[in-house]
Amino acid sequence: MTELFASNLNIIVKRWPIVAAAIKSSPFDHLKAHLVIGSNQTISVNGIQLSSRHDRIAEAKLYINTLPKDVNSVTVYGVGMGDVPTLLIEKNSINTIKVCLLNTSLFSLLITYTDQSEWLSHPKVQLLEPQKQNRLDPVYIAITPDLSLVSNENASLRDLLVYENNIEFVNSKHKLDDPVIKARFSENLSFLKLDPDAAMLKLIHKQHTAFVIGSGPTLEEHYGYLKSQRERPSNDRPLLIAVDTSFKALMGQGIIPDILVSIEHNITQEHLPESIPETVTLVYFPRIPAKVISSWPGPRFNAYSKGKIYDQLHKTYPKLRLFTNGSVIHPAIDLAVHLNIWEITLFGCDFSYPNNKTHAFWKDGEIGPKAGNAKHWIINGRGERVATDLNFRAYLRNLEHYIATKPRIKFYQSNLSGAKIKGTQFKDCK
Repeated sequence: MTELFASNLNIIVKRWPIVAAAIKSSPFDHLKAHLVIGSNQTISVNGIQLSSRHDRIAEAKLYINTLPKDVNSVTVYGVGMGDVPTLLIEKNSINTIKVCLLNTSLFSLLITYTDQSEWLSHPKVQLLEPQKQNRLDPVYIAITPDLSLVSNENASLRDLLVYENNIEFVNSKHKLDDPVIKARFSENLSFLKLDPDAAMLKLIHKQHTAFVIGSGPTLEEHYGYLKSQRERPSNDRPLLIAVDTSFKALMGQGIIPDILVSIEHNITQEHLPESIPETVTLVYFPRIPAKVISSWPGPRFNAYSKGKIYDQLHKTYPKLRLFTNGSVIHPAIDLAVHLNIWEITLFGCDFSYPNNKTHAFWKDGEIGPKAGNAKHWIINGRGERVATDLNFRAYLRNLEHYIATKPRIKFYQSNLSGAKIKGTQFKDCK
């Protein structure tokens, strides 16, 4: 223990004893750290600098200048080298500064070698308890290096922050005046007039349990179980709702879903089996290609997402509006909820690359990025880090928020190798 650590910690013990206990129990010997000297000094941890080495104050001001005008309270996620909270306490307009540690081991290292007493002792500052934050405060600053060095326990909070930082870019792909989207809607207008609303499926399916099947790699471990369940009498088995990219995998094993959900503009007939049983119902958004819709041999029902791009269509041709936030698994689950399902078990909903694979059935990179190129991670059901991509992390957190709004429904996940999904329980389905 250095003198700096002792003096910094002494402040924390007096003001936030629970946080101090967490810091004391967070060794940092697993972190590879060294001093970096430029115009300023900073610390490099696992190859990531905690701040600029050229002009730390200018960098901190850039962070602060992102805040809306006339705010009096701000949350700082991460600490960096402590420059942001140090500057914030000097702003007379700000009365409350909440600092959320994203990695207590990283903070232990920081206060061992640097003096953070100025802002730690300031009455405006509140140091938040680690792992207690699962919603973002409305006004915040996220310190970029800390996002990359986040602890396992705060991975979900990191994902929310990254998602918020990228939401403007994501939304740019779904503009109301996008000519490609408009053309696709126009092309599919005849199907919207002809095919019934997916809300009508409530009159057909009366089960209260459902399997919602994604195309994640762990799906391959459950073929035998799913086939045995499918072979049970229809009035004595769960409803099988699958996403489009899982269809070939399922049909290859003789597993016929009851409902297939498809929403994406880039889904083609090549993504589907050559022979589709007439018993399979298609639930589609009008963004999928007309050829996929017109060639479907079985019943067809349509629906919309709750996104603004469907508002005008919904006024003219009202349809069931399903939750979606990037992934087809979202509306598949929401459809099950709409059908009065009380118990939903998820298969192949991995949001990650277990066993270094991206999907069941499909070759690596065939319908998306390659597993070997993944630069991100999430925590799986065993508490381990598993490779993933940025968009999968966003899909996962959006699903968790959705599940939190459905307290009366029991959600289960069937495999621990995929992402740990908050709000679900594990059910062994083998």
